[in-house]
Order: sequence, then structure tokens, then C-alpha cells
Amino acid sequence: MADEITPHITSLHVELSWFPQPYPPNVFLVHDAGEAAIVDSGFGDDQSFEQRTASLRERGFERLKYIFLTHHHYDHASGARRLREATGARIVVHRDEENLLLHPDEESGDVEIPEDQQAAREQARQWREEAAKATPDIRLADGDVLTVGALHLRAVHAPGHTAGHLCVFLEEERALFAGDNVLGVGTGVVRDMAEYIRSLRKMQALDAALLLPGHGPAVHEPRRKMQELIDHRQQREEQIVALIGQGKDSVPSLLKAIYPELDKRLRGMATSQIIAHLRKLESEGKLALQGEGAQITVARAATGES
Repeated sequence: MADEITPHITSLHVELSWFPQPYPPNVFLVHDAGEAAIVDSGFGDDQSFEQRTASLRERGFERLKYIFLTHHHYDHASGARRLREATGARIVVHRDEENLLLHPDEESGDVEIPEDQQAAREQARQWREEAAKATPDIRLADGDVLTVGALHLRAVHAPGHTAGHLCVFLEEERALFAGDNVLGVGTGVVRDMAEYIRSLRKMQALDAALLLPGHGPAVHEPRRKMQELIDHRQQREEQIVALIGQGKDSVPSLLKAIYPELDKRLRGMATSQIIAHLRKLESEGKLALQGEGAQITVARAATGES
């Protein structure tokens, strides 16, 4: 299924009955004057690959110029190797994301798969391996520009979700492909909260007219959406500081207070968000932490209290 978003942008949407979330990864086709590129590749399963290559053929784009990968997570990158082989495209990443793509750790998705779901865990392992086959052909730095026909696609390094997260700004249409930094519905996972807030402000400054997220529907008021995300993170940070003041000085105690009825599949994601906030507060000199990961405790708050 393909939907025209603008005269130069088409969504190559695939409905995946097995995908555990409401919004499967978006793949966008950018085209002009007989040239084309895609932003993200989606999964590498037969259904995704066959439907997307069929959509490309229907539109006369059996050959692609580029496959931009916003980041290494396998729901966005595991289809890249097959699509490159089929279309002759060159795979494009931000240079800080290459190592994460080629050498992913156990966690390279956004939802923790419970240990008792062995089939799903095995499938995730296979997707990670498939994504790692998408060896980049082009490594961009912030501000680099590639062209598709007469269109200019500018690289915007926007870390936070991952270290080398790449947004792509289509200058002629003021359309921003936001990857997982901004979702059409809800909020994404943040690995580095301080970087993430800086990235959102940097993305706001582009004054995009349209934002196309990694998951979910298009956003037609990008600045307002990004401000809502900034405000949400500020409110969560204030909540964490208040809870620490009440003696909840460990990651497990904060997790229980903030998310009292949490699906176990989201526990790892929620834990990582709390840790990201704590690390941001530590970097600003507002907290002193000890321990690592889920064992982090607050050794000292800004007031000097233990």
C-alpha cells in the first residue's frame, strides 16, 4: 500500500499483522525527475520486501539512488540489504551510527522481549544480524547534502534516540524525516536525554512545515509537537526530582512510583528512560549517582541531602 503525501513524497506502508505495536515502521519514497531514494527500509521479511519492491515497480522506480537509514534499530534497518541488492541503491547513515549498525548489542529495539518468548527473541536476533549486513556506502556528517533529481536532502545529526540518529530535511518541501526522535503518536525511547532535548530544539529551528516520523501518522504542526515532547520531558524530570526528595532514590523505586501498572514488555524501556533522566541531572550537577544501569542509586541530591 502506498500513499502520496506530497508531489515528491510517498509512504510505502506495509501492514504487518505480527508486529506487536500499533504503528509499524514507516518507509518513505522521495522522488523527482526520474530519480528516487527511500528513508528507512523497514523489516527484511518477505512480506515487507515484496510489497515495497512491487510499489516501486508500479511507480517506475526499480532503481533507487539512496537508502537513508535514520538509525540502526532493526525495524528500520533490517530490510536495507535486500533492497540495496534489488535496486542498486547506496546505503546512507550518519557516520556516528555505523558502528552501532554493524555491531549491535543485545538491545537494538525499543521493546524488551520477555525471556519466555523465545521465538520472538530468536527473530529479533535474526533481524539484528540482517541489519548488520547493511554495510554503509555513504557516511554523512551534519549538514551534508545529497540530491535526488532537483531535490536537496540535508543531513541533520540529531542524537538522543541513538548516538548517530539521522534526520533528513527535504529543503524544497520543508519536510523533516524525523526517524524515532519524534513519533506520530506517543513518545519514543531516549538513550541520552540531554542530547535528545538539544536535538529537538535543533529540529525545531529548521521550521519544517511537515514532519514524517519513524512510526505513526504525519505531523502537520512540527514545532508544536516537538515543544510538547520537550515539555513532557521537563515535567518527567521535575517528577523524578520530587520523588527523590521523598526518598525514592533508586531506579526500582522510581520505576514503581512513576509506572505503577506497567506491562512487563515495557519495563526495560521505562527503566532506560528513568536512567536517561538521572544521567542528564547528573551531567548538570543536580545529582550524584552511584552504580550502573538498573542498580543506580542517588548518592546526593542538589540540596546536599542523601
